[in-house]
Amino acid sequence: MPRASTAPGARLRCRRACDSCKRRKQKCNGEHPCTICIQRRKEAECHFSDKPARLLRPNNNPKEAMLLSEHLVPTPQRQTAMDHLLNSLEDQGANLEQQVPDDKDGAAPVPKVARLLRDGQGKFMYIGDSASLSFLQSVRRIVSLSIGRCEFTEDTSRHSMLEAFQSSSTTQSGPLIQPPDNEEAQRLARQFVLATSPLLDLFDLEEFHPRLSNWIGNPTGDEDTVSSIFYLVLAIGAQVSDANQNLAEQYFVSGRQLAFSAFTETPSLYTIQSYVLISMYMLGACRRNGAFMNLGIALRAAYAVGIHRKDANSLFTARERRARERVWKSLRMMDLFLSASLGRPPATSDFDYDLREDETRRESHLPQDQLSLTVVSLCRIFERILTEVYMRQVVSIHVAENISNQHRTWVRNLPGFLQVQTERLESKSIEESLAAAHVFGSYYWSIILLTRPFLIFWVSQYVRSKKDSAGVPEARNGTSRLSLFADACVYSALRGLDIIDGLSKYDTLPRRLPFLINSVFNSAVVLGAAFFADYDNLLPLEEGLNKAEKFLSLFVPHDPHSCRFLQIVKYLRGAVAEYVRRRNRQWMDRRSRQVDQLFGQVGPASDSASLDPTTTTRNTSARHQAEPISVPSPLSPDKLAPLNSNATPNQPAQPSPNPANATPHTTLQDNSIWDALCGAAATGSFPYDGAISTLTTTGIPVGFSPGGTGTILPSGSTPTMPTAGAGAGGDGQTPLSDMILSDNGLLYMAEDLPVFGLWDET
Repeated sequence: MPRASTAPGARLRCRRACDSCKRRKQKCNGEHPCTICIQRRKEAECHFSDKPARLLRPNNNPKEAMLLSEHLVPTPQRQTAMDHLLNSLEDQGANLEQQVPDDKDGAAPVPKVARLLRDGQGKFMYIGDSASLSFLQSVRRIVSLSIGRCEFTEDTSRHSMLEAFQSSSTTQSGPLIQPPDNEEAQRLARQFVLATSPLLDLFDLEEFHPRLSNWIGNPTGDEDTVSSIFYLVLAIGAQVSDANQNLAEQYFVSGRQLAFSAFTETPSLYTIQSYVLISMYMLGACRRNGAFMNLGIALRAAYAVGIHRKDANSLFTARERRARERVWKSLRMMDLFLSASLGRPPATSDFDYDLREDETRRESHLPQDQLSLTVVSLCRIFERILTEVYMRQVVSIHVAENISNQHRTWVRNLPGFLQVQTERLESKSIEESLAAAHVFGSYYWSIILLTRPFLIFWVSQYVRSKKDSAGVPEARNGTSRLSLFADACVYSALRGLDIIDGLSKYDTLPRRLPFLINSVFNSAVVLGAAFFADYDNLLPLEEGLNKAEKFLSLFVPHDPHSCRFLQIVKYLRGAVAEYVRRRNRQWMDRRSRQVDQLFGQVGPASDSASLDPTTTTRNTSARHQAEPISVPSPLSPDKLAPLNSNATPNQPAQPSPNPANATPHTTLQDNSIWDALCGAAATGSFPYDGAISTLTTTGIPVGFSPGGTGTILPSGSTPTMPTAGAGAGGDGQTPLSDMILSDNGLLYMAEDLPVFGLWDET
């Protein structure tokens, strides 16, 4: 029987459909988000474009698409199509974060966000999973899922890789620039050491400075490779100290020209040093791909001369042996830094690691030897993280525990003079402060690299649970322990930012510090992601982001990377502010309804959301759907004083709920986390004097620490909130950081707990 015809005026036609409905050939109502996407819980993926549906189908031959995009003249239509292609490639691994770990010990997948980004010339460059920009993309997914599209998720430069390029005039070979006088040369050499020590340790400074003076007096007296080294040291010194980069570029061109001419078929130790310096200069000049390629030349030369083998080095005199070991250590550090920050496989390995030799060298009383051993040990940690986590694309609790054991061993073996640098001493020199910041900044970055898959997984599950109106999912096998590593990521980011916070007081701070800028940016992204799991209820995330912005802003006039990173952090803070605004509104609406139910309501019923002119009807309905969620108070106890005294129009003070009455926002198995922490013990306290950091440290006085003992409160107990200043060591901080609530997986201080049976000597 034929279907009854519908009058033309009664037919509902949609002028346009979203891209997802076009691909799936489903009926779309044309709204944003459409009904189909809402039913599929894919509101963040509901996008509209003017292209026909056939152009939106995934290209089965991505290689052909890449070639066409690289060789054809770019147009707005091609740019849009390429953005869709890049988005589809990035979304291939997005579903990994939805998987719940099945491993009995708990595991978190490493988000597969390896990407192809365009450089300044339109060429595609590979960025792997461990890269900072890949981590940033994972956070963008979380933000998009939580609050939808915003300036942070729709950043127009998100498919680009910031790369500076040398002008054609400076690349042409010509006469060498005349070296400066000895006083200026020594100043530039000191700036070079200041910006790179102790991570880059190519020279014995007691020999280097006299040789530099001799070379200044007779530049043609040494062979070309030696002159190349001096020119490149001057170039890096000028790069980090002078606002005008023309002189630095001239020194660099002269040094690279000599290195190229001397590098024929016979590599030498001088050749390796030259190309390491070329890589270091290009890293500071925002040419990371060039630095990566030139470092590859240095690596092959190193293997050719055998500095990677201890048995080969032992055949030389003590002086030459130390020089070869020093160059290999610097080369290895640069390789691991570039590999981790760009997400590319490392090219070095510690072939001849001997624990007995470490013990022998640790007994040395020379600070240089102790500091060198500290950096070498840190390189081993980075290598394990890259090979056992990111190359396998999954991290288990077992692997994370093993690597955290290595972290604690590293801290336990820190030289005494380096541990002192963690204290806030006004009398410290800039050399001491920068050296300590480089070492500890790299240390905390290694912890972030290890634990950020746990953080991404944990925050993703938290956001999805709120989105699905089902609360945080129950902890399965290993999930509680998994959350501890997620917390360690946030704690390490805060402590890393605390390390660099005091550097801004130095007027002679180098203008470019790529190692520290990378660490600060990673820490800032970690804190931004932590907001979306409501970590700000307990930890000073806002204060940490302020420190990151403050540090990055110091280098904005001189360093393009700092400028770009600062822009990203500001976009991220905008997304965080929107999330907090919605969360606070939801919490206030829920409290208002509870008060009305308790005392009644005078006047007509109205939705409190109408007070917010920016709230749309769609957002209002979404909030009503999410009413069953237990929303925690948006106020942290640590924020009570600032909110009462330093409220600004952009950050208004809000009423403080009673934390004892706040509904917990997690649903964990009873005592599961406490069994993992303390066994069968329900309550207990641990002396802070003997406390050892749960995952990484042994009580280094870095960042913030609890003010006394940490008391574990059993499930059902109500914490007592002392007045501000009581039990807080007189610093005005509330002692909530010393409490552990068994019904909230976030309320604990990791420094006071013997987690996973990892107590050292106490």
